[in-house]
This record gives sequence, C-alpha cells and structure tokens, in this order.
Amino acid sequence: MQKKTFTFKLSDEGYYELLKYMPYFRKVHFFGIIGVFVISTVFFLYWNHEFQESANTSSPVMFAFILQVMFPALLAFGLSLVVHFLLYLYFRFRINAFLKKSARRLKEKYQPANDEEYMIVFDQDQHAFLIGNRQHRIGIGQNLKVVSTSRYLLFYDGDGKSQSKFYIPKDGDKGHQENVAYIKDYLKKTSRVQYEEKGKRPS
Repeated sequence: MQKKTFTFKLSDEGYYELLKYMPYFRKVHFFGIIGVFVISTVFFLYWNHEFQESANTSSPVMFAFILQVMFPALLAFGLSLVVHFLLYLYFRFRINAFLKKSARRLKEKYQPANDEEYMIVFDQDQHAFLIGNRQHRIGIGQNLKVVSTSRYLLFYDGDGKSQSKFYIPKDGDKGHQENVAYIKDYLKKTSRVQYEEKGKRPS
C-alpha cells in the first residue's frame, strides 16, 4: 500500500496563496482588470471629446493641428492613464485585503485543536488525498486542478467559489521534501489531473 503522510502547521500565507491562485478568484482578477481598462477608456474618449471641443477655436493654420488634435488627445490620454493607475491600485488593494481576511478565516476554521499539526495523507491505492483529522476524501480525477508555486502545492477540486481546496507546503524536513517530490512527479504523470507550474523556487 502506497501512502505518503504530510504533517505541517497551517499558515495565513499558505491559505492566501491557495486563494490567490484559485480559478474563481483568478477569473475575478481578470475581469476586474478588464473593467478598469474599460472605465479608463471611457474617460479618455469623454475627455478627448471635451478637450477637442474646447480647442476648436480660430488659430493660425500651422498650429491648428497641434492645438485641435494632438494636444487635447495627449492631455486626455495622460489623465485617463492616471485614472487607470489609481483604479488598478484600488482594485489590487481591495482584492488583497479580501484574500488576506479570507485566508485568516480559513486557517482558524481548519486549525486543529491545541495547535496540533494538520495532516494530509496521499493514498495511491485509493487514488485520493485524505484531508485533516476527519480524513475528508478528495479523489484524483478530471476535476482536480493542481498549481505548483515556489512555496506550495495548491489543490482545487470541483468548480466555482465553493470548490474543495487544500495546500501542501514544499518546505520541511528531508522526508517531507521527498514526499513532495514524489507527489509532484506522480501528478505530472497523471493525465486526469490539470497540473500547472507557477514560477520556480529561487536558487
């Protein structure tokens, strides 16, 4: 019977990264960026129109093009760029604040009693992970998505905001790191799993 056991302390950072790469929140982030771009584009078109109207006055022929076309467009573009930057910073701040708050709640929810170590068992015979003290079973199949970052293996089962998820840190003693390497190799070779690499560990 092939079993690999992982025991580790849960952390806010682990859950933050788990939520950050969660497919649902990645879609939220993508559409948020699109929304920021659309808003800044609308501001550019509005300001460009207003500035063109304001510059549409009698002026010498040689300066007419600059005053009536180029300068208003550049001014509108500069202002819309500032709006885009500020909206992007605000959006990132709100997303990060939400993810950090949610990560803290998840850690408190799943933290074992008496600050004991969290346990995850990989059972190769069952083709499944057994999560926590209650040994909640998550099968290795087409619904399982795995994201490998520099510090964690992130697991997502199912779809949507309420999908099951857990993580395994890569740092640990020699036995832990060997088990992580074994799991990574096994998952990469399993065609039913959606496996994705996100960055490499710093040397």
